Amino acid sequence: MEVRKSKEKQCLVCYKSSNGMHFGAITCRACAAFFRRTIVSNFEYECGKRNNNCDVDENGKFACRYCRYIKCQQIGMKPDTLKLDYDPTFSIKGSIDDYSGNEISNTNSSICSPSYSKSEEENGENNRYLFNFSPKPSNKPIVEIDFLDLSKNIEYLFDNSQNEENEKDELKLLTTSILDFRKNQKNKMIEINQMEIFDMVKLLKNEIIWKWAKWMNSSNLFKTIGKQQKMQLFQNSWNILHIFERLQITSKNEELLKSNEILISDNLLWICGKSYYNISSISEITNQYFSKLFDPYLQRFIDEIGKKLYEMKIADEELIFCLVQLHIRI
Repeated sequence: MEVRKSKEKQCLVCYKSSNGMHFGAITCRACAAFFRRTIVSNFEYECGKRNNNCDVDENGKFACRYCRYIKCQQIGMKPDTLKLDYDPTFSIKGSIDDYSGNEISNTNSSICSPSYSKSEEENGENNRYLFNFSPKPSNKPIVEIDFLDLSKNIEYLFDNSQNEENEKDELKLLTTSILDFRKNQKNKMIEINQMEIFDMVKLLKNEIIWKWAKWMNSSNLFKTIGKQQKMQLFQNSWNILHIFERLQITSKNEELLKSNEILISDNLLWICGKSYYNISSISEITNQYFSKLFDPYLQRFIDEIGKKLYEMKIADEELIFCLVQLHIRI
């Protein structure tokens, strides 16, 4: 693969505007994030064109992740400069400005620690635990949230799907699928005040994650890739796709956006700054502090994405285009 000479302030990977040095090379934030995600998650890629020589298109987009990663290495990006314990939570200014000193002393510096086996992750066998953490301090129970049955069902779905021979239009297939899983969306919603953390887990297991597996599997193109790639694509993207889709359906109601509310399921309404998860059964972290960690992100989603989607008033087919772009670029 040829490495082009770039102009000053250009990303050496995709040639878009850079914002400085990342992992030993001048890149943009997107390419830096891609490199970090690849290293931290031990991802392995294959060249989409099988020639290991893909390059960026006229819009600065790579055709495949494999060649993008190789390009990162060629320009001098090094994994040994990666901070594996980097915590992006504190990158949002003011998110915990009024956080009390008592809470800091109770939680120590490490709130949660991963307890899955790295060897399992490297072998692609970590589907059992999508969530698995050990709260600190130790006077709370160690919690294992087991997604094994769901993972098996998703793998079976991916392994035993057949192409829709009568329908070649990918856009139509994906649009029909998303309209199908939106058909139970209620007009009258239940406003959440407090939600038990395990109720949210049940919602993920019994509704949200399965819906996105079915949506991805409605694509004939998705059905042509290998089993491991399917699971990797799914695990990497379902949550981001879900957030974007929920913001889009929320954006159809201007009053919800003005009130900083978001539809998180078919019948549940989350109010930013008011709704919260109750995690007292598994953690010493107070519910107030836990909310302070995540509410700033949700508020930004509403302000920077939800309100833009309201202005654009995108059609269902345009939503599918956005979702597909997110899906293949993550």
